[in-house]
Amino acid sequence: MAVIGYNAAAVNAAYYLNQNTNNLNTSIANLASGSRLSDPSADAAGVAVSGNMTANIARLGAATQAVQDVVSFAQTTDGFLSTIQQELSRMSELAQSATNGAFGSADRANYATEFNTLLTQIDTIASNAQFNGSSLFTSGTVTVAIDSNGTTDSFATSTIGNSSSLGLTGVTIGTTTAAATAISTLNTAIQSLTSRRAQVNADISKFNFYVQNIATETTNLQSANSRISDVDVATESTNLAKQNILVQASSSMLAQANSSQASILTLINGH
Repeated sequence: MAVIGYNAAAVNAAYYLNQNTNNLNTSIANLASGSRLSDPSADAAGVAVSGNMTANIARLGAATQAVQDVVSFAQTTDGFLSTIQQELSRMSELAQSATNGAFGSADRANYATEFNTLLTQIDTIASNAQFNGSSLFTSGTVTVAIDSNGTTDSFATSTIGNSSSLGLTGVTIGTTTAAATAISTLNTAIQSLTSRRAQVNADISKFNFYVQNIATETTNLQSANSRISDVDVATESTNLAKQNILVQASSSMLAQANSSQASILTLINGH
């Protein structure tokens, strides 16, 4: 029916032109941003899920750094313990030599000088050993989060390090008898220290596994988040081409619908 007051074809064409233009703009925004969530209202649930995943990924990154710091703390501790172990081994060697009755008191005094110097050095190392301002040889724990939920684990700091904790107070090798006693005492000290090193290195292994677990979880979360938030370029490019065609078609049809009203004037003028 030809009427002047209402052009239904033009109204429909204008409606689809607006729809297609909005879809085209959304497609352009998605491709330009690289995100299929450039318009959050298009996938409100996806925005929420992606936001939570992004926060989890950030927390895992912080946890990785913290756990690696604890590993460094423990490795530094073991480095100092290794040095002390070497000094204990040398002291044990000196004590063994000092049991030789064929040596005179002057020779034994020379052994004792090095022995006492090493004993003092052990205390110096233990009292000054630090990691980023934290003392390594004090009683306590270093606690750290090992996942994005705040679960924690701890590394116990070493209380074994100085001569007192190693049971070396008053140990001398000035006589053959004292030297023989020192050998037994040093053997006990070495066993105590090596046991402590075993525990430290077991903790290092444990925390390294935490780092691996965090890395695995981070990779999986990033992959899942990408599927939600990142645009599929191939699919979106196809959609862009489609929307371009639809905008052009709806624009053409709107022009056609508007021009169709002109035929009514032809009828009027012809009359």
